Formats: sequence, C-alpha cells, structure tokens
Amino acid sequence: MVERAPDFVAVTPLGDFEPFTRGAGDGVGVNLSVQPARAMVQLFARNGKADDVAKNLKLEARPGQATICKNFVTFPLSSGQWLLVSNADDPEKFAPAIEKKISGIGYISEQSDARICIRVSGLKARDLMSRGCRLDLHESVISKGFCAQTQMAQVGVLIHQVDDAPIYDLYVYAGFAKPFWQWLIDISSQFGISAENKGE
Repeated sequence: MVERAPDFVAVTPLGDFEPFTRGAGDGVGVNLSVQPARAMVQLFARNGKADDVAKNLKLEARPGQATICKNFVTFPLSSGQWLLVSNADDPEKFAPAIEKKISGIGYISEQSDARICIRVSGLKARDLMSRGCRLDLHESVISKGFCAQTQMAQVGVLIHQVDDAPIYDLYVYAGFAKPFWQWLIDISSQFGISAENKGE
C-alpha cells in the first residue's frame, strides 16, 4: 500500500496572531495590518537593456517613485532593478507573464514567499514612522507614490507611501517579520494601536 503524501498548508510569518486594540490617551492613533500575500518578483535588466525593460513594461524611470501599472505595482530598487508586486487575481501566472515580456532583455527572481507587507495607517502613522525611519517623511518633502529602501529597527524595509493620509506599506523580508512586527507594536502602543491580520 502506497502512503499518501501529507498535504502542505501555506503559512505566513505573521499568520498566527489575533486582531487586537490597545487604547492610549484619546484612543487609537495607529492601525497596523498584515496585508494578503501577493505574487512578487525582482526584475533585473540585462546589461544596457534597462530602458528596453522599462519601455516593455511601461515603468517610470524616476528613482524613488512607484509605478502603478494595470496588474502590478513597481518599485525601483537600483539602476536596472525593480520589485514588482502583483494585484492580479491569479498570482501563479504573474511571474511567467513578466518573464515573457522581458525575454532576452531581462530576467526575474521569484520573491513571493520572501517578503511580507505590513500596512501602517492612522492619525499617528507618520509619528510612528519617524521613530524608526532614517528618511525624512515630512509631507513637505515626499508625497503619494514615494518609495525607498531603508532601515527601521535595524531591519531592511522597502517603504511605499500609498497615499497622502498618509498610509505606508512596509515590505519586510520574511525572516525578520516577527521581530519587526513586535517592534511596531511596542512603539505604536504609546499612540493607541489597532492590529488586524489580512494575511492569514
């Protein structure tokens, strides 16, 4: 008799906590939410082909600015390198579709299980970010669409300012997700915090 292989259940690094609210002062100032998993690829242009890759995928050339495309968001990482995050309903088709569009001029590295996204919002979102981010995130300096790689709490983070409320999406490598999440909770508690888990 042949034994059936066990079914594997997909898990996320922050998929094991219950939503909670902790008030402070006048109430909740920061909302944290683990975002649903999305397909991600890191895109590399071959030598001398960065402009061709950008043209094929309709990417903005401006550093520090995300590109909102039809089925994905693109974050420039360095010259000729981008992180692409899918918003399509069928993420399994994402990497093959991108690979087809850049055939001969670039290549990709699958990143879907490598990073998680934590959304920071609320009246005190910018105050929270200022506690650990080395960048100047003041509204007079940056606005909607800004993105950059930096460190927060000694962890590498890709920051995307989603809108001018402000709302921030923080992309963190999965291996650092739990200590970084705990740091966010600890700092946010002084403002009042609400946390939810959309990534289960």
